[in-house]
Amino acid sequence: MKVEQLHDPKVKPFQVSELEYLLQDDSPDLFFSFGLQKRGQVIVTCAPARLDIMGGIADYCGANVFEMTLNRIAIAACQAREDRNLCAITLGVGNQLKPNFHLSLDNFYTDGTLKTYPQIREFFNKEPTTAWAGYILGAFYVLLKEGKIDQFPYGATIVINSNIPMGGGMASSAAVEVATLTAINQLYNLELEMIDIARLAQIVENQIVGAPCGIMDQVTSVAGMSTKIVSILCQPDKILEFVSCPSNVSFVGIYTTVRRSTSSTAYIDTRTGTFMGLTILKAAFTSDTDTTDMPNAVGNDRARKISEALADNYLCNLSVQEYHEQCEHLLPEQMHGEDFLNRYGETVDTVTQVEPEKLYVVKDRVVHAIYENARVRQFITAIKNADNDPDRTPDYLREAGDLMYESNASYRDLAGLGSPEIDGLVNIARKIGRQGGIYGAKITGGGGGGTVALLCHGNVESSLTQILAAYKLAWGIDAELIRGNAAGAFEFGHILWELKELEPPTHF
Repeated sequence: MKVEQLHDPKVKPFQVSELEYLLQDDSPDLFFSFGLQKRGQVIVTCAPARLDIMGGIADYCGANVFEMTLNRIAIAACQAREDRNLCAITLGVGNQLKPNFHLSLDNFYTDGTLKTYPQIREFFNKEPTTAWAGYILGAFYVLLKEGKIDQFPYGATIVINSNIPMGGGMASSAAVEVATLTAINQLYNLELEMIDIARLAQIVENQIVGAPCGIMDQVTSVAGMSTKIVSILCQPDKILEFVSCPSNVSFVGIYTTVRRSTSSTAYIDTRTGTFMGLTILKAAFTSDTDTTDMPNAVGNDRARKISEALADNYLCNLSVQEYHEQCEHLLPEQMHGEDFLNRYGETVDTVTQVEPEKLYVVKDRVVHAIYENARVRQFITAIKNADNDPDRTPDYLREAGDLMYESNASYRDLAGLGSPEIDGLVNIARKIGRQGGIYGAKITGGGGGGTVALLCHGNVESSLTQILAAYKLAWGIDAELIRGNAAGAFEFGHILWELKELEPPTHF
């Protein structure tokens, strides 16, 4: 097979070269009846993993988050078909998953009417070994359902090649979704903007896969830059600024190899308890000017201010001071789901439901979100000051590092999403400390395992080696160092290949 490159970005990641080799080798993993065809054009897109420096799960509360791309990527290679079939192929999955899955575009309809999200979610989740296809082929349904295209004129085959660890807390699923949607955007000339792709990717994860994630992962993967850190206000997805990393400062990820999942019970229960707290506060601070019946009645103006702050369902619009002075006493430490439903009904969250038989932590979950948002803003200011005032860089980094340690403790004690291995690695980093160039460390993303983010200054190679060795000694687990930045999907652009069968050799 001859692969002719028609459009070439500046950097060609290893996953792209690996796929190109498989194409040239006529790999049966790629070329079969529902796979790629040995002719025509192939569009290749790329989306990176992300390192959650600060903010994490407070994204679904409208927090400011601070995110960086990592040098791990997912690529999507997309080719148009001559029929109405959709085929997804994933490389390097071993024997745990079926490596390909196909369906017809007609599977999205019943008697000409587009099916519902629950029906499509059930369709993709029927067989565990092919449920991964929902992240990829589910994007086609979402584009139809959200009105981004009236109908697809032809089907497509998409090949996914990723080196982002699944369940590693680096947003592997978001990278696959973003790479897929970016490829579809090119193939069908949909002219979607960056934020369109991020929003659609989140819908794939929420409604097709059934994982109630926020949107920071998708925004970072599509809009992140290889030279900057992105500050996002998740209300719902506003990019505030791109921030330079101070000179001689780096952020490094260490994957604990303890897997986590946004669809886990702990993550869902934490999110549900947080939205229960929001619902209780919204009910207390009604826009009604008559607030005399409220516990420890507050003035009409202050009540109206709180009500307006929560009107868009973002807890993080409350300041720490407002929470302590006017809200803290209104929240229960815990609440049974049945009691909550009887009194308040369902929460405003569209991707979780309160389960009557469960006992939910409420107050601590709310406290984590509000304090985390405040920490993020302080952290960003410290990092920018460290860049602008080199003489005082260590002081500002010390402030930023302390905020990371506070965030990690809050994940564990208030959000309920810590893990012993994560805490062990963070404690090792803290013991090495500033004298070894390690200023801060914290859990990332949805918590419960995954990856630790480190704030480093200067040459820290020896310190990183010590951390990995001490972690292996304590837990018997090999952690994985992940560093460097990759271009976001839009910065990367796309590659365009033309596939041509080689002429058979002529024998004389």
